[in-house]
Amino acid sequence: TPIKSSAASDVYKRQEKHHCYLICDRDDVNTSTANGKFFVRMLTVLSQLEIEIVSERTKFGLTGAIKAGHLPSNAPLGYKRVDKKVVIDPATKGIIERIFELYLQGKSYQTIANIFNEEKVLFPEKKKWTDSIIEKIINNRIYIGDYERYKRVGKEQGKETEIFMNVVEPIISRAMWEDVQKQKEKNQMSYCRDRVYMFFQKLQCPT
Repeated sequence: TPIKSSAASDVYKRQEKHHCYLICDRDDVNTSTANGKFFVRMLTVLSQLEIEIVSERTKFGLTGAIKAGHLPSNAPLGYKRVDKKVVIDPATKGIIERIFELYLQGKSYQTIANIFNEEKVLFPEKKKWTDSIIEKIINNRIYIGDYERYKRVGKEQGKETEIFMNVVEPIISRAMWEDVQKQKEKNQMSYCRDRVYMFFQKLQCPT
């Protein structure tokens, strides 16, 4: 069967590394000649172009889907999927609203988690609320209707976070979101240490 451009270029690179050459009668590939090397290089360029075009089309299609409310990730708490579209879940919407209200009252992530665990909100058995779960909800822009792409992998892969505004129906208002951001700054300031601890982060409990 004829060689695909990507396969031919890969083979050529390996052969060239070991000072060998490739001859394919059906594809007129002969890397021992100048014309043959040029042909393989052209295949390499075309292969890369094909990859970039496919990537561009995929990204364009995904962007359109996100703007239509078809999010690529799982529906977060407070939402559910209906015909692949993310919509508000009336059964859990109130939990999200209460989390933001409690936080604005000055409650910490851990305090809110403790309250929910005592009341057995949503998790009546083994699973527990934690401060990290509450923090993740407080920092999720989906609750004002926006979707952040590359939020988790952006730093690792060197990609900038993309924000798509008003892609789903919001659970909280943007005014409340802004108030929460101000409350976060107050909480961070209250946690600042005014003393120097010589063994801070140097000693660890073995248990």
